[in-house]
Amino acid sequence: MALHCEKGLLPFSCREPVVEQCIYCGKHFCVKHGHVEKASCNNIICSRNYKRDRAFKERELWEEERRRVGLERNASNLCGSPECINEVYVACGHCEVLFCPNHVSRCTFSFNTYSRRTTTRVQGDITLCEACKPHLKEYKRDHYE
Repeated sequence: MALHCEKGLLPFSCREPVVEQCIYCGKHFCVKHGHVEKASCNNIICSRNYKRDRAFKERELWEEERRRVGLERNASNLCGSPECINEVYVACGHCEVLFCPNHVSRCTFSFNTYSRRTTTRVQGDITLCEACKPHLKEYKRDHYE
């Protein structure tokens, strides 16, 4: 028995043959109701999830490339910033690449610590490079909350 598209106006109202299964909702779709190369159907939620995942992967690739270039420069005792000729001073707390004082800054943030009876607000600080500063919120969430 051949599978039919599950993405019509009503379930199973589209009688086209299946070309792929959505990686987000798990429903089968035809060429008209999805994107084969993305393995995602035309559903709004699935499209949003696909865009979010693609942006996350692109950012990871960008960070990996930036980190690789920075570490290559650090091997020569140079700042991790591509155009800088200064010597290294301190490591970024997020990407761990060494930078000169011109390309890092101290960032302060606060987070909650929990015990059985109380919640305490604690101040934290970290040294971040210019590229990692916009992602301080994500760093804090991943390491402290």
